[in-house]
Amino acid sequence: MRAALVILCALILQASLTARAQAAQVCAWIIESVEDDGTHMFDLNLGADAPASVSVRFAGDGFITGAMGGRLIDLQPGETQNVAGEGFDVSPGDDVGFDVQLFDRPLASLEEARRPATAPLAHFVFHRKVGEGERAPPTELAARQCKPLG
Repeated sequence: MRAALVILCALILQASLTARAQAAQVCAWIIESVEDDGTHMFDLNLGADAPASVSVRFAGDGFITGAMGGRLIDLQPGETQNVAGEGFDVSPGDDVGFDVQLFDRPLASLEEARRPATAPLAHFVFHRKVGEGERAPPTELAARQCKPLG
């Protein structure tokens, strides 16, 4: 009986480690561009190393959204998905920050995007300070941040 219990525990541990090894790693990054009128555009992109379905909460100073209507977004290995974009004016010295959270179920409403009922599968934070005399956006926000889902 004791041997069977040890074997069962070993199998459960192995299954747990295998599941973690198979969990998708998702990367997020923001591409910043400047429109002709001076408005800065911020496009949120996602990529994954394994198939995954996530919903996205994208928030920044003065906005919050459930990307792509809060529905689940299917990510495929090697493919980039542009999932959200926001545009606004920035001035030298402004702190520009974004909060990105991924969930395993759709975000049903803007209220749920504001106060999600469950913990995110992954959480990303992007930040930069707008420089004096900036003519083109720097690439700080475009640095990929990668995290395992779970």
